[in-house]
Order: sequence, then structure tokens, then C-alpha cells
Amino acid sequence: MRRLAILPFVALILMALLFGLSFVATKYALKSIPPFTLIFLRFFIALFFLAAIYYRRHRGRLERGDWRQMFLTSLILPGLYFLAETYGLKLSSATSVSLLISTIPIFAAIFAFFMIRERIPLWRGAGIALSVLGVGALITAAPGETASWKVVRAGNLLALGAAICAALYMVLGRRLMAKYSPLTITTSQALFAVLIFLPLSGTELFTHRWPGFDALTVAAVIYLALFCSVLAFFLWNYGISRLEASTAAVFTNLVPVFTVFGAYFLLGERVQPGQIFGGALVIGGVTLASATKGDPPPYPSPSEKLCRNEKSSRHSRESGNPV
Repeated sequence: MRRLAILPFVALILMALLFGLSFVATKYALKSIPPFTLIFLRFFIALFFLAAIYYRRHRGRLERGDWRQMFLTSLILPGLYFLAETYGLKLSSATSVSLLISTIPIFAAIFAFFMIRERIPLWRGAGIALSVLGVGALITAAPGETASWKVVRAGNLLALGAAICAALYMVLGRRLMAKYSPLTITTSQALFAVLIFLPLSGTELFTHRWPGFDALTVAAVIYLALFCSVLAFFLWNYGISRLEASTAAVFTNLVPVFTVFGAYFLLGERVQPGQIFGGALVIGGVTLASATKGDPPPYPSPSEKLCRNEKSSRHSRESGNPV
């Protein structure tokens, strides 16, 4: 029983590791592959595996009236989100981008306050303020010796834009997330990502100088597609189906920590004092904001639905039947 009890924690730590190293893998792959093409390849490969799992375990379909909203929200995430994140990684360091992306819960709380009037408790407000100070420190932090400050700042602003896009999606997509399973939404997003970035990647065939691909570049693309877009997705949903959402959310704070170590040992990135100071403020603010509870959302999140159905569906999962 103790081994089974620890499995959700192991799954979430592994999830954080996979997502943390995704910034490192993207940064490395961008040395040979342009941004549009890299995003397209990531979702094109992932779509095959997600679609196979979807039709094997979950044969439900999106209702006709929801396709339009799914497409519009997919323009934000994965569309604008991965566009801003990937270009941010091309211009800035993996460490800074990962830390800025970790502010997604902060911006989600801000959007929820203004768009759906979700209350912000005092301690969550303090966490938001602390994170905003950290974001300012990260954006204005001095780059490394060989980096241009203007280029790095542009990359940091793009990473911040990616976090804002993801937060906006979390608010706008609540109805879909409450209505459909995470697998349905993720598979649909992968499909729309392929459709969005296919024509964009086609333009890079003629405008990009294509060097020879080494084995590590190919491995980085496969890692992003299978380990991040597929495996990490299932690890996350396994964890939140067995733990409280607030407990599971704490593990996402490990993502930038794994990025820092991965970027240092695999990319040779040196952590600057401004990144340490700003990163500490961001992680501290996100942790503080995540540890407090506000008003319940108007729609139940996928994790809440999974937790509610956990007892009734456990027998089906153990027998291998789709829930």
C-alpha cells in the first residue's frame, strides 16, 4: 500500500523533470530547426500517439457546436503560446524562459478576477505582487557576457507573453475543460496545432538555411513530442487524479528548478545573479498564491472531475476498460 501511495508523487516529480528539460531540448533543437518547423514536428509526431490512445480508450467526440470554440482557444494555446515560448527560447536563456513561464497561475488569477470576478484573497494577492516583482527582476536582469541585452530582453518579453497566453486560455477554456476529458482536449489541440503550423513551417523550407541534423537534434524533437506532449500529460493526469489539485500544483514549481540544472549541465548556461533573485521571487510568489484558496471556479476543472469520479471509476481502470 505504501508503494501505491507514493506513486502519484513520483509521477508528478517525473512530470516536472520532463517539462523542465523540455526548455533545454527546445533550446538545443533550435540550433538546427527553425521555430515553426520545430513546433509542427513536435505536434505532428505527438498527434499520432495521442490519436491512437484517444480512439482506443476514449471514443467520444467534440460536439459540433464546440469545434469553433476549441479552434479559437487553440489559436491561443498551443498557437500563440508555443510561438512566443519558442521564439523566447531562441533569444533568451532556457532558465529565464522557464521561470517566466512558471508565472502562468499568477496571470490566470488576474484574468479570472477581471473576467469572471473570481475573488483574490489577501495572501494570493501578496503572492501575485511578489511574482510581479520577480518578473521585473528577470526581464531586467543582465545577460551573460556574450549575450545582447536587447535580444535577451525581447526573448524574456516573449516568454512573458507565452505565460499570459496560457493564463488567458485557462480562463476562456474553462467550459471546455469542464465538459471534456483532458485527453480529448489535448488531442484536439495537437490536431489544430498541426493545421496551424503546417503552412507556417512550409515557408521556412525556402527561407531557412538547413544544416545537417545530428542525432541529438533528432532525439530532442522526439523527446518533445513523446516524452513532453504525451508521457508528461499522462503523468500529470495520473497525479491529479489521486491527489488534491492544490497539492499537485506545488510540483509544477519544480519545473524551473530542473530547467536550471539541465541548462547548466547540458547547455552550459551560467545562472546570473538577477536570475537567482528574480527566480526566487517568482517561485516564492507562485507557491504563496497556489497555497491559498479563492472562490471556486464557475466550472469544475478536469482534475476536480477526475477526483469526484475516482471511486466509481477505479474498478474500470484496474480492469483495463476505458472510463
